[in-house]
Amino acid sequence: MKLNRLSITAFRNLQQVEFDPGARFNIIHGNNAQGKTNLLESIYLLGTMKSFRHARNRDLVAWQAPHGIIRGWVERDGVTREIALLLERDGKKARIDHKLVTRLADFFGSLNVVVFAPEELAMLKGSPDGRRRYLDRAVFSGSPTYILLYHDYYRLLKNRNALLKTGDTTGLEIWSEQLAEAGARLARERIAYLAGIEPLLQEYYRTIAGTAEMVGIGYRPHGVEREALVADGRNAILAGLERAATEERRHGTTTVGPHRDDLEFLLDGRLLKLHASQGQQRSFILALKMAEIEYLQQTFGAPPILLLDDMTSELDGERNRNLLGFLQQKKMQVFITTTSLQNITFDGMDHHTTFRMEQGKVLPQR
Repeated sequence: MKLNRLSITAFRNLQQVEFDPGARFNIIHGNNAQGKTNLLESIYLLGTMKSFRHARNRDLVAWQAPHGIIRGWVERDGVTREIALLLERDGKKARIDHKLVTRLADFFGSLNVVVFAPEELAMLKGSPDGRRRYLDRAVFSGSPTYILLYHDYYRLLKNRNALLKTGDTTGLEIWSEQLAEAGARLARERIAYLAGIEPLLQEYYRTIAGTAEMVGIGYRPHGVEREALVADGRNAILAGLERAATEERRHGTTTVGPHRDDLEFLLDGRLLKLHASQGQQRSFILALKMAEIEYLQQTFGAPPILLLDDMTSELDGERNRNLLGFLQQKKMQVFITTTSLQNITFDGMDHHTTFRMEQGKVLPQR
């Protein structure tokens, strides 16, 4: 899978960009605030219709522009398809080969993409919300139907919270039952993904760290025992909602369910954020990304496109070499942003193309 061409109009600070990337390593360098991350975000949007920066639709359209447009020509198994995304301040519309996409499930899978950004180093010690966003993004990349479960759950959550805020809980039981059913499906998908990726995570961590340390990644439900959630998710969430009824009425919000759940990153059975060195944390995140890429390749039969947003400056020389060796083996198309070419380890790159980013323009270089 590779992106042969990218055309952007009125997306953030990218007023008009025509970008013809190389088939392997694409290095985009330039000062801060020139549009490098925006360029990667546009590619991510083409694959997922979501921003990896947790941005609202109105933030994506350039100032004073009526709308933005992103188009990409993606080659897969020898066939090239044009993916187009119309960005409006209140939503998005997608076309594939000039045909309007009416079902989300028909859009996803045309471009599989993984992002590796500095924010993901921060999520180890950050809030549960950041870890949930990472997990939902990762599950969705491998299961296009997951987004439908996600939106169904959060629609029900919004309606239930609105009822709680009124203080009149008439009909709350019906909303609780529907929320518990949707929440159980969502949690089941998350837990299944983690079970599939954990052996890959362990394998890559041992390779990178060169130690026998065991790493793990676990799902921690809020207000529900994990064993009960796995055994009977619907009834487990319903029971949790009943236990939290008094608190929910007092605060006017739902306190039990996947929207409050968290991830645990473990090193030898202990929380990584409390007991791991900075080097061990970086090795863990790097191994997690490698596992995510491997999982997608096993799922779809081809490696995804990788977006590395200024990550080379966050990894030391040895971890950079580990990452490049992995990417070289996968024969992936990679987009790397950096403020300086001195941050890039070119050894191990079979073919690379360099571009300079200046004031929202992509300038090819020799």
